[in-house]
Amino acid sequence: MGSGTIRDLDYGIYHAVNEFAVDFKWLAHATYFFETVGVVLYGVAVLLLWLATAPGEERRWKLAALAGGASAGVSLLINQVIGNLIWHRPRPYETHPQVYHLSHSHDPSFPSDHASAAFGIAFGIYFVDRHIGRFFIAVATLIALGRVLVGAHYLTDVLASLVISAIVAYLIVRFVRALLDGCVRLLERLSDPLVEPIHKRRGRRTSLPAS
Repeated sequence: MGSGTIRDLDYGIYHAVNEFAVDFKWLAHATYFFETVGVVLYGVAVLLLWLATAPGEERRWKLAALAGGASAGVSLLINQVIGNLIWHRPRPYETHPQVYHLSHSHDPSFPSDHASAAFGIAFGIYFVDRHIGRFFIAVATLIALGRVLVGAHYLTDVLASLVISAIVAYLIVRFVRALLDGCVRLLERLSDPLVEPIHKRRGRRTSLPAS
């Protein structure tokens, strides 16, 4: 299958999704709202994952949150290298002005920054804690597919983001975990004093009354 055939298939999928978005504009607008607000809430969820660990407890969730943040950061850096030095792929609505779209960005389409950040966080968390990671992967998938529905990206843009982020997250957790552990111990010196009173109050509420 040649590159032209892949491009045709990519646009064919995009065009089919785009026609669906035109027929159900309310869903496209709801998706755009979800991505605008949901991405922020997604980031807040990572912060809450860190803060949910009481001082002195196992650091797994802190490590997961930090691994997710690091994976997202490296994935976005790789995106910049690809988009600016290797292949500056125009956005679908720049190449095909007639399509319906809610995004107006003009940065490179390949890979998707939204999807890379979301999948970077999700896989970074997943490779540390699979139970929590599944939730983040599910949300990241919705964010990625939403980028196609609102006309911002081709499907291959978000698939590339998934692959890049998964590889980056695996390598970070597999080979620099000791460094992440050290960073967790350093950063928790700042966060633990802030959350310790909250965890103490929560502990008093959940403790059983003395007999």
